[in-house]
Amino acid sequence: MSARDSDGSPLRWWLRNRGDFDDRVDRDVERSCTSKTPYRSEGEARAFVAMNGMQGSLFCYRCHYCEMWHLTKRKPL
Repeated sequence: MSARDSDGSPLRWWLRNRGDFDDRVDRDVERSCTSKTPYRSEGEARAFVAMNGMQGSLFCYRCHYCEMWHLTKRKPL
């Protein structure tokens, strides 16, 4: 079985195939992934920030759940 769903989503595959449910992980997935807009690349996420004049207040990061890019208010380390 592939580590990706038929639509190419590793997140959907992971949610369907995980062995147990963990409320802490589920809350983290909701907070850091499913409630945010996914961008296909870092460049696409940065372009959205620049086009909307939000440089310095929004930052992009690669999501370890869905492997897409999201925006956050937290400054990267």
